[in-house]
Amino acid sequence: MTSADVLMAPFPPEEHAGRLQRVQAAMARRSLAALVRAAAARRPDAPAVVAGERRLSWAELDHEVDQVAAGLLAQGLRRGDRVAIALPNGLDWLRPPRNMVQTAYWYLHTDQFRYDQFGADTLTAQTGSGQLAGKTTADVIAQSARLGWMPSYPTFDRNPLVIGAQAREAGKSSKDYVVEELKAGRLNFAAEDPDAPENFPRVLSLWRSNLFGSSAKGNEYFLNHLLGTSHTISAQETAERFRPKEVKWHDEAPIGKLDLLTTLDFRMTSSTLLSDIVLPAATWYEKHDLSTTDMHPFVNSFNPAVSPPWQSRTDWDAWQQISQVFSTLAVRHLGKQTDVVAAPLTHDTPDAMTSPHGRVRDWKYGQCEPEPGVTMPKIIEVERDYTAIGEMMRSIGPLMDTLGATTKGITFDVREEIEHLKVKNGVVRGGIADGRPDIREDRKACEMILSLSGTTNGRLATEGFKTLEKRTGRLLHDLSAEHEGHRITFADTQRGPAPVITSPEWSGSETGGRRYSPFTINVERLKPWHTLTGRQHFYLDHDWMIELGEGLPTFRPPLDMTALFDEPAIGDTPDKGISVRYLTPHNKWSIHSEYQDNLLMLSLFRGGPGIWMSPQDAAKIGVKDNEWIEAVNRNGATTARAVVSHRMPEGTVFMYHSQDRLIDMPVSETTGQRGGNHNSLTRLMIKPTHMIGGYAQQTFAFNYMGPTGNQRDEVTVIRRRNQEVQY
Repeated sequence: MTSADVLMAPFPPEEHAGRLQRVQAAMARRSLAALVRAAAARRPDAPAVVAGERRLSWAELDHEVDQVAAGLLAQGLRRGDRVAIALPNGLDWLRPPRNMVQTAYWYLHTDQFRYDQFGADTLTAQTGSGQLAGKTTADVIAQSARLGWMPSYPTFDRNPLVIGAQAREAGKSSKDYVVEELKAGRLNFAAEDPDAPENFPRVLSLWRSNLFGSSAKGNEYFLNHLLGTSHTISAQETAERFRPKEVKWHDEAPIGKLDLLTTLDFRMTSSTLLSDIVLPAATWYEKHDLSTTDMHPFVNSFNPAVSPPWQSRTDWDAWQQISQVFSTLAVRHLGKQTDVVAAPLTHDTPDAMTSPHGRVRDWKYGQCEPEPGVTMPKIIEVERDYTAIGEMMRSIGPLMDTLGATTKGITFDVREEIEHLKVKNGVVRGGIADGRPDIREDRKACEMILSLSGTTNGRLATEGFKTLEKRTGRLLHDLSAEHEGHRITFADTQRGPAPVITSPEWSGSETGGRRYSPFTINVERLKPWHTLTGRQHFYLDHDWMIELGEGLPTFRPPLDMTALFDEPAIGDTPDKGISVRYLTPHNKWSIHSEYQDNLLMLSLFRGGPGIWMSPQDAAKIGVKDNEWIEAVNRNGATTARAVVSHRMPEGTVFMYHSQDRLIDMPVSETTGQRGGNHNSLTRLMIKPTHMIGGYAQQTFAFNYMGPTGNQRDEVTVIRRRNQEVQY
């Protein structure tokens, strides 16, 4: 539909021709915005837009245009700037994607909320106004999902494909239908009842992620409630006075929610041992791949010395094959569907200004109306052709041409790169991807990544900086100008580590060969910070920040686990043991791709799990260096060798992360089960303020802004065990 079509919408077809000529003549002299404003002044109540069931008068249309303009101006956009419109399709083929914050997801679906012995208001200041009074952490997560602050999945207690079909049957848009159903109480957010069977996670696929041996904070809760297998939890369930008020409580906790666990990995880990299906993957020296992080200024390639042996596949090839089989099955089971996605309020967009002055307004309690994209998640229809997923995986979709690629609020025009990739990679022949760049092979996928990133494509980096210059009035494009004509290819990375290019995707500068340091562009070039004021300010006036007494930076001591969970006080010596603070730092003797499960790394240290402790604490329980000890608390138990070192402070122990229970792990005297791991003693502790969204820098950003799983305040009892261990 063109601009002229919009203006002609209220008129009958027989009048269109003459009026259309007059409208087009007027548009040649005046902007569309000026025409809308003039029409609103003359006929404010007359219909301006008719789109299905939705009608807007000229006055309403003029108001919405002003709102959109104000939001774009707030983002620093000016007349003539290019913008991307986030249509309900996606990144290269379909937008938006469906996201979830992992910390809240696992906290709810491993039922760790059922073991809390305190409320969210435990952390509030004496000056608080009662914003969190009577709420639990689970209640806070449910409210955050309801207000659109953080993504939540599953989102509703009804299949989103069913919601799309029901909205269509009712003759309404999904947005209007969802709002109506929520207000009537017939539709609810899944986070408000995570233990209902219809809200269970059913299928989990792990791709090179050792969830159950490395990253699962509260590992024993995962084993019990998610997998339904043996565990070592001794914690008592939440007392009635501390149970959630807005999240439904079931008398019987679900055991084993998952129906299928699949792991794709080249290592044998706890996750692969616990999986229903294990797909053997190629190692780093059996495939083409890329490696880079914001911690070092180079892009490195992986190259196959040999082909993947036996049944193993590269990661890329495995998912290509899975997508093809999925598409074949979808012909019978899914076909084309209208999916309803509830997207969160998002950083670096006008969404960040939907909570004026940081005031919390909850539509559930009548404090405002449920307005998608303002007081609740955005409700977006996505037309999905499940039979074409395999074809989409083979190529780059057309939305990259029309909408570009957006990051940190900057939209890059990548049409030139798409044409380059057609020549470099070749094109797909036939099907919906006909004529699109081919990325079926891992090497071609690597070329795509390098072409579409400003850190490896000087043209994109310079274009992005020029866009920023229009918004900030600061000279920036010279930071990448020396590389404007340079594009790093996969062949370049094969010759050796390739230095990255300074790009607006990051806040540091490598210009002139300097090493990366974050925020140097903000400090040295005065690029505004992505905050409410554009400055690195310290005052945060959101209601919940004030409630916790953290409007300004303040010291927070470790949580008192004795008061909260009745753990022995640090320094106590119960049952020939000693109570200590328990920390799990990043592994010291490990390779990032294999952690310590590597002969070289095992040879450099003890060859199995170890807990570092001070000589003073070791002496109190009669432990010598390298002797076996056990660590036990309400969350679980683990066995390890004592690493007695003067470098450890009294009262604190370290168990470095990712010490899987597969290597030299004996049976525990306490539980009678084999070992445990570093996360057997931890659990997720979510701070309420980490769930804030929709307010300036406190707005969700994928992989950037969201809750973290705090496990640094844990306490455990360590004792010397029988040195005749059994396996």
